Order: sequence, then C-alpha cells, then structure tokens
Amino acid sequence: MKENFLKGKRIAIDILHLEHEEHRGIASVVKSLIALLNKNGAEIYLITSFDLSELYKNNNNYKKKTRINIKDIYTLFNKGKNERELFIKSKRYKFRLFCELLISIFSLFTNNFILKYKILKLKKAHEVIDKFNTRLGYLRYIKGFIFVKNIFHLCRLRSIRLINYEPKLNISVKYVDFIITGSPISLKYTKKGNAQIIQIIHDSIPLESIFRNNLLFKNQIVDAHKNCKIIYVSEETKKGAQKYLDKNINKNSNSVLYPLPSLNLQILLKAYKISNIKAIKKPFILFNSSIVENKRVEDAINYFKSSNLSKRNFLFCLAGKLHKSEYCYFIKDICNKERNIILLDYVTDIEKAWLFLNSSLLISTSSFEGFGIPVLDALSINLSTLATAIPTYFEIKDIKRNNKIKLIKGNDKKLWVEYLDKIENLDFIDNNSKLNRIKNFKRFIRFYEETILFKLKNLVDANPTEN
Repeated sequence: MKENFLKGKRIAIDILHLEHEEHRGIASVVKSLIALLNKNGAEIYLITSFDLSELYKNNNNYKKKTRINIKDIYTLFNKGKNERELFIKSKRYKFRLFCELLISIFSLFTNNFILKYKILKLKKAHEVIDKFNTRLGYLRYIKGFIFVKNIFHLCRLRSIRLINYEPKLNISVKYVDFIITGSPISLKYTKKGNAQIIQIIHDSIPLESIFRNNLLFKNQIVDAHKNCKIIYVSEETKKGAQKYLDKNINKNSNSVLYPLPSLNLQILLKAYKISNIKAIKKPFILFNSSIVENKRVEDAINYFKSSNLSKRNFLFCLAGKLHKSEYCYFIKDICNKERNIILLDYVTDIEKAWLFLNSSLLISTSSFEGFGIPVLDALSINLSTLATAIPTYFEIKDIKRNNKIKLIKGNDKKLWVEYLDKIENLDFIDNNSKLNRIKNFKRFIRFYEETILFKLKNLVDANPTEN
C-alpha cells in the first residue's frame, strides 16, 4: 500500500476513554490507532470534554484564542478524572454538574440539538512529551483539540433517553475530513458538507451481561447504527451486537477491523534493557487483564495452584488494576497466603512489555471477550498462550499461522493443569529468547498494520451515508 495515503486528511477522534484517570483496554486501542493514523500522514485532532477554557479563565482573549501549548494541557490530561467516584463522594460536585448540564441541555434545545465546538491547534512544543510516557505519549502525534462542552454527558443523557434526540456534531469538512469515536455513543452528524462519523464497537458484552447497564449500551448501539458508519473489532462482536438491532437498520455496510496490539516496538526495546521489575527474579506465567468477573480470574488461580508450577519455583503474576469491588476483594483473599502468586495491580506499558518479554506463558480464562488485546499481544511476539476456547480467541488464533495459542473448551480443570504442568521456563539470562520475541513482533506488525490500513482505506474512500 502507498505510504502516507492519509496525508492531508484531518481526522478527529473522541477521547472519552483517554480522559479517565485509569487507561483501560479501549484507551490502549485508541492510542495505538492515533499512532498508526499519524504514521500514515493524517493530522489528528482530539474531541475532548475537558474544559480548556478553564486554562484561560483569567485571559480575556480566550474567545479569540486559536492555539494552545502542550504544557498548558499536560497536567489536565496526566491526572485524568474519575467522575463516577466524584459523583458518589461529593455533593458539591453533584450539584455543580447538575447545574452545568441544565444549562447545556437548554443550549442544546435552543440550538436545534447542534453541539457548539471550538478548535484549538497545538503550538509546536511536542518535544516536551516523552515518547516513553505510556500515559501521554500519544500527545506528540496531535495537531489540536476540538473542545465540546459536556459532549459525553449529553450523549449519555440521550442514551438513557432523558433527552429526545441525539446531539449533532456538525463539524465542517473544511476543518475535519471525518470523525472516529473510540466506543459507541449517541451522536449524529447531518448535511453533506459536514464530517461523517465512524463509530468503533469493541464488544457486545454489556448486552448479555448482568454486570453492566445493558439497556444503556443497547441504546448506544442502536443510535450509533442509525446515524453513523460502524467498525466492529471482531466478527463475534458484530454478530452479538446485530442480534439486538431493529430489522430496519442497515447492517450490511458495517466493517470488521481488528484492533492493534497494545505493545509497540519502542516500548519493547526499552523493556528489553530492564533487568527486572517488581523484584521478579523467578520464572513466571502471566495474567494480564482487568480484574473483573467475566475474566474468571479465580479459575486461573485455581489451575495454577493445582499444577506443579509452584513446586518448580514458578510465580504467577497477575497484572491488572485492583478496584475497590467485592470481586477484587475476593481475589485478594484467595491469594492472601500464596507466596508464589503476585498481585501486581496496575502496571505501566513498559512494565507490561517487560512482563510479556520475560513470561513463560500468558493465561486467559475469560468467559467472553469483545476481542482480547492481551492474547493479541502474546500472538504478536509469539508467546505461548493458554486460553479459553471462545469465538474471539479463535479469530485471533486465525490471524497468524504457526502460533503458540492453545485454546481449551469449557472449564476442564484437568486439561488446563496438564498443559500448565508441561510449561518450560524462560531463562531470564537468555537474551536471545527475548530478542526473538522482538523480531517476531517486527514481522507481525508489518503485515498486520498493512491489513488494517487496507480495510481502513476502503472505509474512508467509500461514499458517506447520507443522514
């Protein structure tokens, strides 16, 4: 494919998941997408709800201001926000948000549901962003921001049907060629001269899950399909979501575009130079994922305990944020007296890369997934993987021949333990093994990015759907 095929294209990407205090799987996918689009010539603008006017509240020229410094937004984006926790703990925040949203809803009604926005271009100060900063490294690819006050709150209010229509984001193609959302939101665009919106759907898990608000998510899925082009991250996600769509909604034009690995070459090369992290000096197997119910973490722990790995001096490292939830307390409790089980909690991208480079095996016991980035990460470096035989993992396994992914059907404890008993340890001192994993990544990412770009080009070149 011709390099820089996106040169001259201006792409706006919503950063709902990058504004959060914790960057989870979707945030990693969005950051990888930003890097890939920039690498191929696109100019990237971020759609944000962060009130950038706050940075200039003592500056009378804010309304005329069209440029912004990286240093001005650095602290804001580095800290992120946890609005759910604020909403629960702070009555003051709750009251202020209520008043703000009343004003925003009134403005929306009086403006025919069209959202107001302000474009702020970044001054050339990208050198202050460390490329190894795993939280903010993506900012070095950014040309500017599109500030839309309370955009994500207003879209959510539509999703729970507290307002009558989807908010409209009508950004002229003079400024932006098209818009990508990191997850489905109740949003639309109108008129031919405005940038079309492409929405990414990462999973259909909430539609069938008791753990999240499935009605809210169903409405988001319906609104996204009704108003925009859709990208699914897997055939299984597409199949799961479309079961819930009205027969009158066009489903034929929707594409499947696998996400990128969360690992990248620069991070792997830096991690290769690190001797150890978290004082890990023994062979280990790795679990890398959010500590939530559908990951079935207790199964992985049980299989490890029942195997011979502890006797063989193996550690079991679980990398994933430990939230203040009953499930995380349960996991902590069953690991409490296990010397060979290490709950690493949240790890940085460099620490994660080190874990993948040095692990003897990745294990995933998920009962369902939208895609499964940790398994894709393992495939990209040819790391041995033992995982549940769920549809999305079969899709990942089919991406590359001669892989080391073993999928096990059902909760067959005997079979899981048999495979764990046969695992060979990776020698920490053997740099050749780690270098081979990096070489595998180089080969993998070359053809994988090409495939993604080809599909993305077809999607971008297709005629936009008229609304």
